[in-house]
Amino acid sequence: MELHLKKRILGALVTVGIAALVLPVVLDGSRTHRGLSSDIPPMPEPPQWSTLEDERKVRKELEQLASGEAEKMVSVPDIVVVDHDDTSRGGAQSDRSSLDDEQMPYAWTLQIGVFSQRDNAHRLRDKLRGLGYKAYVQEFAETKHTGVYVGPELTRAKAEELQAALKAELKQKDIYLRRYKAES
Repeated sequence: MELHLKKRILGALVTVGIAALVLPVVLDGSRTHRGLSSDIPPMPEPPQWSTLEDERKVRKELEQLASGEAEKMVSVPDIVVVDHDDTSRGGAQSDRSSLDDEQMPYAWTLQIGVFSQRDNAHRLRDKLRGLGYKAYVQEFAETKHTGVYVGPELTRAKAEELQAALKAELKQKDIYLRRYKAES
C-alpha cells in the first residue's frame, strides 16, 4: 500500500476514535454546567433610622456653620509680616539647630515680598523655584495679601548666606530674615 494512503487511513481512524469518545459526553444532557450554591443571605435593606441619623448630623453641622460655632472652634494662627530682620535669636545657636520652649525646632525663612495680587505672588514663587530655591507662598486672610518666602533653613548662618545670594541674584535689597514657625 502506498505511504500516502496509509497516513490518510490512520488519520481517519484517529478522528473517528476521538469522535466516539467525545460525542457521547457532548450529547449527554447530564453533564451540564452547574452553578455553585451559596449559603450567604442577600444584603438586608438599611434601617430607616440610619439615614435619618446622617441627615440630622448634616443639619447640625450646617446649623453650626450658620451660627458661627464652627468658626470659633477653628483658630488660624496670627502671621506677622516683617518690615526688618528678626535679630532675636531666642536662645537658638546659629551653627546648630535646637528646640524652643514649645519643642519646635528653630528655623529661619526669608520674606521676599508681599503682594495684594495673588497671581503676582505665585509668579514670583514659580520664578524662584525655577532658579532652584525652596520657595512658597502664604496667604493672609485678614488683609487679603499673599507673601512669598524662601526656606526654611535650620541654621541662621545658612539663612544669611541665602539672603546675600538672593539679594545679589534678584537685585533686591528688602529681603527680610525671620523666624520660621511651622503651621499645624
